[in-house]
Amino acid sequence: MTAVWLVTALGVALLSSTACAGSTRLDPPAQTPRQQADCPGSPYGEAQRRPWGAIGSWVYWLDGPRLDQIGPSGYDLAVIDYSQDGSANAEFSADAITALRAGGCGRRVVAYLSIGEAEDYRFYWQAGWRPGNPSWITARNTRWKGNYLVQFWTPEWQALVRQYVDRIVAAGFDGIYLDRVDAYQEPRLRGHEQDMVNFVLDIAAYARARSPLGDDFGVFVQNAEELGARHPDYVDQLTGIGREETYVLATNHPVDDTQSAATEALLNLFRRSDGSGLILTVDYADQADLIADACIRSSAQGFVPYVGPVGLDRMTLDAGGGPVCEANKGGATAVGARPDRRALGSAIVVSVHGPKSSASTS
Repeated sequence: MTAVWLVTALGVALLSSTACAGSTRLDPPAQTPRQQADCPGSPYGEAQRRPWGAIGSWVYWLDGPRLDQIGPSGYDLAVIDYSQDGSANAEFSADAITALRAGGCGRRVVAYLSIGEAEDYRFYWQAGWRPGNPSWITARNTRWKGNYLVQFWTPEWQALVRQYVDRIVAAGFDGIYLDRVDAYQEPRLRGHEQDMVNFVLDIAAYARARSPLGDDFGVFVQNAEELGARHPDYVDQLTGIGREETYVLATNHPVDDTQSAATEALLNLFRRSDGSGLILTVDYADQADLIADACIRSSAQGFVPYVGPVGLDRMTLDAGGGPVCEANKGGATAVGARPDRRALGSAIVVSVHGPKSSASTS
């Protein structure tokens, strides 16, 4: 099992430990991530939350997120699962989320939530459920084990999502990150674009009415950026959007420049006239030049980039133990400018993944 990987301009060095009976994970080196409890120069104290518009870096870690590693990492925003292993038994407590927030000088902590698919390891899943039983489960997602397309407009499914939101709010998260908004494009679910827009708006209103943060409770959607062109009311209620594979397809496959430009144009619709609207990009690469390219091009658009493994089971850091894109933001000075590839890849990128059991859930 991969425990630590190093990316340089020359290639990838993979460090792992494998026994005859299986693989074991290595603990990360002591200097990774960096320690920054004092947060020198930060205007945010441990009890403060930075404004959403002040987010300059983010980490996306869904599979077994290690709060003890994210804490000192320096990322302004952490998007994680609400549970250590996705189950109700391992839900992160309010104390754990508070501690994660306090470790990052105003860090925001947002919980992932799939609203277009059901997952068979969640609290709501019942024995015997399968496509057709109940009727609103329509098909298995063959690309992701345990995921099932749902008729997201049905009252039964929406009631379960509201229960999920209740758990997220109770744990003290700063917001929600809604995935599979693009499920409305699936052949079995076509004709329900407005239903998806209405669903997102209803979730936003429901969550903000219950969170002590009120309107400051963040609501992000992932992908489906085309909805911004057709539904300005939808954009107005969102804190921001996350977009996968704007610059690099999983894994290490550069996106055509024309396609990236079209995506950038749609994402920019989520930047409201007052300058608010946080646009996050996540690309899947482990080659230094592709990592730097995605970081630079995203930052040049005013987006907030992250580059990591497609399994979202590790955290990617730069050589100094800080956010992965910190060293690669200045290579493009004009919006849309391509970086000079001769200057890329000078920084080592370290990705660490420790044992899941090490994270505190209490």
